[in-house]
Amino acid sequence: MIEIKISEDALCDLNEGFLFYEAQEAGLGDYFIASIRFDIESLKISAGVHRTVYADYHRMLGTTFPYGISIPSSTVSLPFGR
Repeated sequence: MIEIKISEDALCDLNEGFLFYEAQEAGLGDYFIASIRFDIESLKISAGVHRTVYADYHRMLGTTFPYGISIPSSTVSLPFGR
């Protein structure tokens, strides 16, 4: 498994997403964070299998909310190579 590191910019984006969804409906912000956390945790298993979209970055789309998660290819090491 890989270690997941979240940049400060990404944390700010997540906070803005939380505030946006919480303003739409009470509790929706918490659901947003839980959903994105699940998506991020799934990267420990599936990082590197997602489409390369820019330079050397893979992108995973959120399963519930319209958010993309970018992963630098240089941080992904697959046990069986590419």
